[in-house]
Amino acid sequence: MPHTRFNCRVLPGTFGFWSLLAAVLMASPVAAADKLNPKANSDPLYVQLRSLGLSGEACRVEGLSLNRDRATFIFTRGDFHFLAPVDGRITGAVFLGDGEFEMKPYPEAEQRHLRLLTGEPYIKEAFNKMVLRFTDDTYAAIKQERTTTTGPVHSGARDLLENFRKKIRRGSLRSLNNLDARVLTDLTWLGQRGFFRAYFEGRRFGEMTFELDPLGVPEVTPEEICLTAYSESNHGTWVATHLKEHYDSRSVSDESHAFFDLEHHKVVAEAKGKRLDAVVQTRLKAMADGVRVLPFDLFGRLRVRKVSDGQGRELAFIQEDKEEDPALSVLLAEALKKGDELVLQFEYGGDEAISDSGGGNYTLETRTNWYPNSRFGDRATYEMTLKVPKGLTMVATGLPMGDSQENNMLVSHWKSDVPLTVAGFNFGKFKKISSQDDKLNYLIEAYANRDIPDYLKAVGDGDAILGSLNTVSMMEKAKIEAQAALAIYTQMFGALPYGRIAMTQQPDSSFGQSWPMLVYMPLIAFLDSTHRHALGQDATKFVQYVGPHEVAHQWWGHLIGWKSYRDQWISEGFSEFSASLFAQAAYKQGQFVDFWRRQREMMFAKNQFGYRPSEVGGVTMGYRLDTGKTGTISRYIMYPKGGLILHMLRMLMWEPKSRDARFSAMMQEFIKTHYNQDVSTEDFQRVVEKHLCPELDLENNGKVDWFFRQFVYGTTTPEYQLDSRMEAADEGKVKLSFKVTQSKVDDGFVMRVPIYLDFGGNLTRLGTIKMTGNTTSQEQVVMLPKKPRRVLLNGLEDVICIQ
Repeated sequence: MPHTRFNCRVLPGTFGFWSLLAAVLMASPVAAADKLNPKANSDPLYVQLRSLGLSGEACRVEGLSLNRDRATFIFTRGDFHFLAPVDGRITGAVFLGDGEFEMKPYPEAEQRHLRLLTGEPYIKEAFNKMVLRFTDDTYAAIKQERTTTTGPVHSGARDLLENFRKKIRRGSLRSLNNLDARVLTDLTWLGQRGFFRAYFEGRRFGEMTFELDPLGVPEVTPEEICLTAYSESNHGTWVATHLKEHYDSRSVSDESHAFFDLEHHKVVAEAKGKRLDAVVQTRLKAMADGVRVLPFDLFGRLRVRKVSDGQGRELAFIQEDKEEDPALSVLLAEALKKGDELVLQFEYGGDEAISDSGGGNYTLETRTNWYPNSRFGDRATYEMTLKVPKGLTMVATGLPMGDSQENNMLVSHWKSDVPLTVAGFNFGKFKKISSQDDKLNYLIEAYANRDIPDYLKAVGDGDAILGSLNTVSMMEKAKIEAQAALAIYTQMFGALPYGRIAMTQQPDSSFGQSWPMLVYMPLIAFLDSTHRHALGQDATKFVQYVGPHEVAHQWWGHLIGWKSYRDQWISEGFSEFSASLFAQAAYKQGQFVDFWRRQREMMFAKNQFGYRPSEVGGVTMGYRLDTGKTGTISRYIMYPKGGLILHMLRMLMWEPKSRDARFSAMMQEFIKTHYNQDVSTEDFQRVVEKHLCPELDLENNGKVDWFFRQFVYGTTTPEYQLDSRMEAADEGKVKLSFKVTQSKVDDGFVMRVPIYLDFGGNLTRLGTIKMTGNTTSQEQVVMLPKKPRRVLLNGLEDVICIQ
């Protein structure tokens, strides 16, 4: 498939600015003290919102009911105290009195999730105080046919508002965005359907928020409804849904509330010690009419010094103190029209985006938002000039375009014509090795630090074994594993467009991460087993598969991304599945089976709260599965179950003659159809159904609804029992008789259950039996040429079950 290339287009009337900008971008970013720009936080409406108080207007209510989608607020009796108007509009109120919040979410999966948390498929919570912020018709609904009074501000209402303001800006209610900037968005964007947020302390569950935002609630976007709990024992996102009307009228998996689409970034950044300074020029395209407030995701410790537009005009922006509402928004001089292209330039810097572990080991701590981004996955092309002190080596996303030296700094240039989900870099006192795979047309690189971090030096004092510790000697292994994984995955899924991959060491020892063309490997992956044991970090299985898993993210996470958190299992689960392909090719079948056995065990092991991850929620619940009541669950569902889902499909589609041909064709079409795009779970189901085979058509309707209902969205786990006997037959053959029992399922649960024979080598699949509901199959009789060692069900762990 041809690559999308960036063609620079000069906007009308901006030629002089672009000439000036070129000179600015070639210069080093100024590492000056972070000074407050007079354009920061200066918009008159925003200034009013930031210090907004109560007006003295109050309204007494009895039996008032406010309906917000599937939620109802019943204000039994009490008083509303309204905030002062801004630009003629009331945007909030404080309630003191008695009330009750009720909610029964629309999707069945959300009801199931609430049942785990409340004991019922709904929530009822009493409260006696609440803070409301809104830009919808809430003010009119409260006042309707009611008398209001004006007088001194009630001290209890004033204290509640101030306490709320502290919590929302830097305390327990802190969110991803600046609430005052969100209100400003609607005040300056005419015709928008307003938002509604309620903050209350319930008698049973503690602090909670309910949000309805037509532009999407940031933590669960693009979903517009969110109920969140904040207390230590209840914390978590309890409900997240789209508006009910959206379920009735459209495919919610394709919704997006993006204001703009990032197209190209031109970056000049300097990393020196713990400091990062940058000048970033960003081109974007408007996705909606009328917007003036553009939110960006920039690490809050990086302080913006200046924002300007394509005409060189300095723009107002919002970025409060790094400890209090640091989210960045840019205020445009004129509202955008859909399709408009806009160029913005950001100048910023800060001391906490990079950490120094000693020995030339550095970590870019803020990998998704070290530059002004919109979200992970907003694909754009990049030109980057990156500067580090002489003696260090820089490696980044994109293709290297050459190095030079400038004032004791190493200056490297990187370019990507293929739009990337994210850009990043790694640097240190690296040694580099590389090789070109002509068959794959791919350059494979490995980078390891010449010296170890200070924390390992402290551990190794006086220890002869650790005294010999270095990570450079294991670089070749990392490179070879990456090359093998690329070959395996390319054959199964198709070729990547990037042309290179760099396996780079990071000081952290506990996790890996993959950016396009750039993999951050845990330090222990560059240590041999003797050193890992001496450090108490054996983690053999993690080290064995972390590289192949991260390489797989080049396909699953970057070439194919996810539309929302509900689809992120595709990235993690498919990468885990890919690591199993590596295990199968690189090791014996026993290790391949062991790989999946461990995945299944992680799903079914009870945690400290008494929950099995498999019973808490389906893979599409994503990271929301982690709550104060259920513990950390998502890691043991998105990775293991997400991978097992694909493993099951592979084995259901497998046949003796063509082997993986049907499955590989399906996966390659999935990539070609959604090349360099984000996908939904529904997108994947459509491709599976396009490659439907008889083994998958268990409901005889040309669909795989049964599979996705049971294993993707559902939590039912079947149990199986195999009863078999063998008898000698004529001519030295063996008569095998067996039957299978399926239990712990509902009447409509269907599955093809595989039966395997072990003749002392690799397992051989005898066949599959279709099972429906809680039942025992008819006895099956098969003549075998010789007696197997074992007859076993689910021998390759290719059914999610308890057996």
